[in-house]
Amino acid sequence: MENNAAHNLTNITLKSGWYVRGKIKRKDNHSGSNFSVGYLVERNDEIAFMKAFDFAGYLAIAIPKEDEEEIDVVDVVNDMTTAFIYERDLSKHCRDKHVTKVAFVKESGQEYVTGPYSIPIVPYLIFDLAEGDVRKVLDFSHDLNYAWRLKSLHDVAIGIMQLHKIEVSHQDLKPSNILVFENESKLGDLGRSISRDLDGPYNKRVFTGDRTYAPPEILYRYYDSDWQKRVFATDCYMLGSLIVFHFSGISMSVLMAKYTPDNFSWHRWRGEFQDLVPYLENAFAKALEEFKTNINNESLKCELTELVSYLCNPFPERRGHPRNIMFGQNKYNMERFVTILDVLKRKAEIKIKSF
Repeated sequence: MENNAAHNLTNITLKSGWYVRGKIKRKDNHSGSNFSVGYLVERNDEIAFMKAFDFAGYLAIAIPKEDEEEIDVVDVVNDMTTAFIYERDLSKHCRDKHVTKVAFVKESGQEYVTGPYSIPIVPYLIFDLAEGDVRKVLDFSHDLNYAWRLKSLHDVAIGIMQLHKIEVSHQDLKPSNILVFENESKLGDLGRSISRDLDGPYNKRVFTGDRTYAPPEILYRYYDSDWQKRVFATDCYMLGSLIVFHFSGISMSVLMAKYTPDNFSWHRWRGEFQDLVPYLENAFAKALEEFKTNINNESLKCELTELVSYLCNPFPERRGHPRNIMFGQNKYNMERFVTILDVLKRKAEIKIKSF
């Protein structure tokens, strides 16, 4: 990385006045972009997080390896500049639309870095510094009360609802993208989101997030042609999977894979999605049972399991709140789920106060 400007910003004071204190080391279990570098920056006693875009690293993918076809460099340059502009502009769009549960870009710019660099220009985005993502809190707080977990999930559900109301789908809802600020959780990394109003780099893709957390229909290549149904169903599933993670430390996708017979796993299956119904139904039922055993609070066990069953049904046409489905309303509307999580959070808070 010695010849890469994006990796050599430590101890530099940017033109914008931010002093780059140092690189944030990425842990082995942390996912994220391979073409950005995280730094701690400081200005006027304020410490923030900077995402430096690694254009040199991105451009390197245009160099063909042996037996690979050559990639058009112009397309690669367009992709990386579009990704930067989109994340910056989408953050502003969300702020202007009064979305409150998203980690916004507070400043953006570019820095010319002197040295032996093939691309000396480093674009960057600066964000408020979070305490960490939700994994950090869950990892180090084994006695963390259920009220905190439900408050975090309630914040996440509000964030998803706010995005959906302005026709934005996050698409990459996973533990590393749930950021904790004091007693509030916010959605981070809008870079993989898709928007009806903004022309982004991923808008034409069926799925843009981390496939490790993708819903079954994506993995089995069963796509709804209706944009809104497809992308909002994905966010629903990912919210349910986050609930599973908050109480068990693993995702619903991992649980589903555990109980799906190998011959019917998404890695091997090439038949029709509808032919999988009995196998995925059985896997889902067993996954819910295992999730239920991870909830020690008896008063919340059934309600949380039921909530996950609504959000994570492996068949998108069955996913969503039953009352919305029954009355022909938008089945992926988040409002009922926000209300349920708020009620469960308050029940957990009352239980704590009663001790």
